[in-house]
Amino acid sequence: MKGKLFNVLVGCNIVLYLTSLALWISIDDEVFLNSVVSLITCSLTLILVIIKRNRFSAYYKSAQFQKLSSSLLTCFLVFYILGLINYLFFKNPLQVDLSQKKFNSLRQQTVKVLDSLEGKIEVDVFAKKSDHANISALFKLYSVHKSDISVRYIDIDTRPDLVAESKITQVPTIIVTKGDRTARFTRVRELELTNALYRVGSAKESILCVDSSHSKFSWYSDDNIHHSALKRLLDKEGYRIEDYKLVSSDPLGICDALVLWGVEVDLEQREIEAIKKYRKSGGALLVAINPQFNGDSIPNFRKYLKEVGIKVHNLLAISPKSNVQGSKGTVPIAEDFDLRHPIFEGFTGYAFFPLATVLEFDKTKIDKGRTLIRSTPLSWGESNFLELDKKKFDKSKDIPGPLNFALAHEFDDSSRIVVFSNSSFVSNNFTKYGVHFSIVVNSISWLTRNNQLISFDRTTIKDEPIFISAPQLGIIFFFSVIIIPVILIILSIIIYRRRGRL
Repeated sequence: MKGKLFNVLVGCNIVLYLTSLALWISIDDEVFLNSVVSLITCSLTLILVIIKRNRFSAYYKSAQFQKLSSSLLTCFLVFYILGLINYLFFKNPLQVDLSQKKFNSLRQQTVKVLDSLEGKIEVDVFAKKSDHANISALFKLYSVHKSDISVRYIDIDTRPDLVAESKITQVPTIIVTKGDRTARFTRVRELELTNALYRVGSAKESILCVDSSHSKFSWYSDDNIHHSALKRLLDKEGYRIEDYKLVSSDPLGICDALVLWGVEVDLEQREIEAIKKYRKSGGALLVAINPQFNGDSIPNFRKYLKEVGIKVHNLLAISPKSNVQGSKGTVPIAEDFDLRHPIFEGFTGYAFFPLATVLEFDKTKIDKGRTLIRSTPLSWGESNFLELDKKKFDKSKDIPGPLNFALAHEFDDSSRIVVFSNSSFVSNNFTKYGVHFSIVVNSISWLTRNNQLISFDRTTIKDEPIFISAPQLGIIFFFSVIIIPVILIILSIIIYRRRGRL
C-alpha cells in the first residue's frame, strides 16, 4: 500500500512540474501564483527523496544511474544549445509574411519611421488585463524592426493609482514617451502607434498653414465638396494644421509649408510679397487651382506663379479615351507618374482629376522641373467651356496632350513648390480613393522634408492581422516543446530500464 501511495505521489509530482511549466509560460505575469506552485512542487520532490533516501542512495551509486546521468547531461547540453540559438533569434528576430496582402507585417511607412528613430522608446499601456495579449501582439511586430521599445502593461483594475496619476479617462490608452516628449492615443492600430512614435521621435512638429481667405473650400466642414477628411488624415500623420489668412499679415516663419488649396479669390500684392519673402527663406508652397469657368478671377496669383516658372492655363482638361465612366471626358484618368521622384516611390495604380486645368513649366525659368502626373496623349486642354458635348480639339485655341496635372520643383534657394491642376480630387466626395489622399500627403512630406513619411500604404484595409494571444502561444509552446519531449524522455527511460533488467 505504501508503495502504491509513493507511486501516486510521484505521479502527482510530475503533474505539478508540468503544471508549473505551463503556468510560467502562459501567465508569466502572475509571479506569486507561479512561485507558490513551483515551491510546492519542489517541496514535494524533496519529501519524496527523503522518504526513499536509502533507495535513492543505492541507485545513485549504480552503473545504471551513471549512464542515465550521462544521457541526461547530453540532453541538457542539447537543450541548452537549442535554447541559446532560440535566444539569439529572439534578440535578432526575422519576419516573413506569406499572406497575399501582407496583413501580418508592418507597412513600409512604419518601417521607415522605425528606422529613423534613435534611442530608447518607453510605452505605457493602460488597459484591462484581458486586452493585454492582443495589444502585445501588435508591439511584437514593431520589435522585429526596433528592439529597444520598452512596453509596460498596466492593469487598470489593479493599479488605479497609476490610472489617476496619468489622467487616464478612456480605456485602452497608450502613452509613448521619448525623453521629454510624449504622445498618447486610444485606438490600438498600426497607424496611431506609428504616428505617436514619429511625433515623439521627430526633431520638431511639422506645421501646415492652410490659407482660408482665398478659397470657398473648408478643411473643417464635412460636406462633400470640402476637405475635412484630408485634414483628419494629416492630423493622424502627425502634422499640425493652422488656419492661416494671408490678408492678416501674420508671419509665415512658423510654417513648414503654406497651403493655397482651391484658390478662387485673387491675392493682393502685399500678400504675394509675403509669399516671396517666405519662399526666399526656404519655405515650401502647396497649390491647387481649378478651372475658372466664369472668367479668370485670380490674374495676380497666376502672374506670380508664372514669374516663378509655372504657367497655369485657364483650360479644362478633356480626355475622351481615358476617363471616369459617365464623365464625358471631363474627369480624365492619369496613368503617367514620375516614379523616380520621391513623392511616387513605390506607387502603382492610377488617379483621376475631376474638372482639372492644365499646368506647364516655363522652360526659360525652370528647365529641370519635375512633371509628377500627366494625362494620356489622347487628351487636350479645352478653351471653350460651353457645349462640352460637342467638344473637339481646336489647334488654334486648345493645348494638345499629354497634359500636366501636377508639377514639382526645388529652387536654388532650397524652397520647394508643388502645384496641382485640381483641388476636388481629395474632397470628402472621394474618401474611398485612398491613393488620391496619399499623393497629397506624400507631396506635403516632400515639401516639409519628412521623407520617412512618404508611402502609398496609408489606406486603411478593414482586414486586420491575425494575432495569437500570449496564453495561446504559451499552450502551443507547452504542448509542442514540453509535453512531447517529456513523454519521449520518460519512454526512453522506461525502455532503458527494461533493457537493463534483461
